[in-house]
Amino acid sequence: MDYLTIFSSGLLAALIHASFNLSVSVLTLLSGHTLSREKSQIRLVKLLFAFTFGAIIMNILLFCAFAFFAQTIFFDGIYLFIWLVLIGLLVGTGLAVWLFYYRRSSTNKSGTEIWIPRGIAKYLNDRARKTKHSAEAFSLGLTSIISEIIFIFAPLLAATFATIQLPSHLQVVAVLLYAFISSLPTIVIACLICGGHSIAQIQVWREKNKRFFQFCSGLGLLILAGFLYASVVSPVVIGGSI
Repeated sequence: MDYLTIFSSGLLAALIHASFNLSVSVLTLLSGHTLSREKSQIRLVKLLFAFTFGAIIMNILLFCAFAFFAQTIFFDGIYLFIWLVLIGLLVGTGLAVWLFYYRRSSTNKSGTEIWIPRGIAKYLNDRARKTKHSAEAFSLGLTSIISEIIFIFAPLLAATFATIQLPSHLQVVAVLLYAFISSLPTIVIACLICGGHSIAQIQVWREKNKRFFQFCSGLGLLILAGFLYASVVSPVVIGGSI
């Protein structure tokens, strides 16, 4: 894979990761509960900064962990069969996102919620309500990323497989870019709330556009699968080499 293909794969994977909504949902919950306790704006800013920083750090840690295991297991290169498994995983995840990303809410019969285990959803909601200190918000940011691993696993793995083919100094750049882009919605929403924008208006906008983002997430996964097939598998099939 050339550098353009590697960075294109990583960029698309990061954008797909960014299109998922769990961290933003938890962030708005945290903001709403904090404001309902009539805490100061400075306290809110500290909590949102800590949450966002925690989400970014977890994205970096996950990427580095995936890269470490990939380089350890596939030290002599990633086999074509593994690329095919990854492509199949991307397709399967894309279809699952279209079909199952939202489900009927257990608390609001007319609403929906993100498809994660209900125990985890309850835990995140309870922690968002009880969080009062920056360390707790930081931990909540970490947990919000882990809780959606079922959906971000495939794009994260694709970005990792591409990145480990870069020189070490460029791998650092790729990891930081991925972490920033994948966390961008959380950063933007945190800045909007800290700037005084209404949480209710933000939630209304998110509710109106959630199906669009769901469609984009699934489509992005299918496009990434097709891109990797064309870039990695096709050259081998037609007699080229990786």
